[in-house]
Amino acid sequence: MKLQGRRVLVNIPEKKESAIELTEKDKAMIEEEEMKKWTHLTVFATGVDVTSVYPGDKVYLSVSAIQDAERVLINGEIKMMVNEGACAIIW
Repeated sequence: MKLQGRRVLVNIPEKKESAIELTEKDKAMIEEEEMKKWTHLTVFATGVDVTSVYPGDKVYLSVSAIQDAERVLINGEIKMMVNEGACAIIW
């Protein structure tokens, strides 16, 4: 896999499965609330033009960046794809 440009793929934190059956609307509301708690996301891969973030780094993305991120299925796992500039804090 070769990621192009200034794109960054980050891992999505695992969700705890619930035994309660939820509607799609309820699932979306819960996911939106969970996004607000995602403060240390791990970088999975970086594009060929990325210079400030490396795979394995932890990054902070704003809630709006997370909401606008494209979801990509890679090796059976969903990743979020954002622009390098969306990584506001890097650890």
